[in-house]
Amino acid sequence: MAAPTLEQFVENLLVERGLTSVDEAVLAELRADLMTRIGERLNAEMVALLETDKVEELNDLMDADAEPDVVREFFVSNVPNYQEVLARTLMDFRTSYLS
Repeated sequence: MAAPTLEQFVENLLVERGLTSVDEAVLAELRADLMTRIGERLNAEMVALLETDKVEELNDLMDADAEPDVVREFFVSNVPNYQEVLARTLMDFRTSYLS
């Protein structure tokens, strides 16, 4: 079974928060805002766990406008316990958002 995507995670948050019956334009804005906030939180957590030389490599990738999949693969390869960090960060975000 495939892992849920961030989009699915956001949809689940909106359902849990009871926000699925709002206007579609508002819902689209909520989705975009949550994706941005989750992305920023994940990036902050991942960057904090990189060694200094890897931060420089990441900066080079970002300066080159690397595709999101390339950045994700960089984190997978360079963040110790990437999957655990990802899961913990998402669950912490969920707890914060729903409280």
